[in-house]
Amino acid sequence: MPFIAWAMVVLGSIAPWAFAAGSSEVQGVRLWKAPDHTRFVFDISQATAHQVFVLDNPDRVVVDLENTKMKTLLGHLDYSSTPVKRIRSASQKDGNLRVVFDLKQSLKPKSFPLAPNEQYGHRLVVDLYGADHETVKTETNIAVANNKRYRPVVVAIDAGHGGEDPGAIGPKGSREKDIVLDIARELERAMGREKGMRPVMIRRGDYYLKLDDRRKLASDKYHADMFISIHADAFKDRRAHGASVFTLSRGGATSGMARYLAEKENQSDIIGGVVTEEENELMRRVLVDLAMEGVLEHSFYLGKFVLGELGGVSKLHKPRVEQAGFRVLKSPEMVSLLVETGFISNPKEERLLRSKAHQKKIANSILRGIRSYFDQYPLPGTYYAWKKQYGGQYARYTIKRGDTLSNI
Repeated sequence: MPFIAWAMVVLGSIAPWAFAAGSSEVQGVRLWKAPDHTRFVFDISQATAHQVFVLDNPDRVVVDLENTKMKTLLGHLDYSSTPVKRIRSASQKDGNLRVVFDLKQSLKPKSFPLAPNEQYGHRLVVDLYGADHETVKTETNIAVANNKRYRPVVVAIDAGHGGEDPGAIGPKGSREKDIVLDIARELERAMGREKGMRPVMIRRGDYYLKLDDRRKLASDKYHADMFISIHADAFKDRRAHGASVFTLSRGGATSGMARYLAEKENQSDIIGGVVTEEENELMRRVLVDLAMEGVLEHSFYLGKFVLGELGGVSKLHKPRVEQAGFRVLKSPEMVSLLVETGFISNPKEERLLRSKAHQKKIANSILRGIRSYFDQYPLPGTYYAWKKQYGGQYARYTIKRGDTLSNI
């Protein structure tokens, strides 16, 4: 006999007047598949109270929306690669709407409302968490892994935005999240062919990751030596153009544009649906004393190399590395850089950014900058340190009588 295993009233702390009177409507449903959860976003006509609970035998998650009607179809959702078997909905006698997720396995739900923003109206987010986590690829180049003299440098490639957060949108409808993921994949492919480097992708698909989680994945899960975040900026003036490179600033921004872009990128967690406005404001005010002079300094060195290479394939917005308070760069463990590949709000640059050939040029220019940085500032124990010490050549030895292989 099925029974309620767990229940949660999600909006109990919100005042009753926060919800408008009258019936609400579900006008659309979207799905995002992330490594550790599956997200369903319900577009609703107005904020409404809801309850979420789970049932077992068989496993289900149930969402009840107060005084709500379903005004869309669920058949367009492709959840074949998720832990969800089926989604169904029905109106209740009390006027509420019940949505049932039939599951392939037991999952733990988390739900919360989102206020309207520039892209969407009122939304209800239902995240289903389970054991379906992304597996970290630990394979490295066999020649490097088997060579005890050195290890590969690990470079984390972070494609900005994703999922519910499309990032900037160009005049022709290009979405930043799609373009930067394409560039990140090009960089991963090119870097995978590079001797002595191992790329790891922070975001592999169309889903959102918290800014803090992007850093933590890179440092705690992948033990990355370097963090590269890829974006495509936008500005209200469509004439703004050019690629930029940013490092973290512990103080003020180096320009008004740098400040504007940092504030815009730091809003991603609100758009992606992971923090409240109050939490975001607190995080903006508190820039942790990183005590990482060396990391900041070397991030700037890396930025100069990458900017120099970018200038060969794209116009630059500024001829110098800029600094601002980008939260995604606040890591004391890794040299970190944010690359704005161009202005998607500029019609000409939007066309370029959509071009596969240009995306490949940008990726290769970033790779050349990274390679130049490691050549100049090799990390101890890595291929680049070995190459700098021995010039990339193995030492020659003349075998003498009595030598053994272990002695040599």
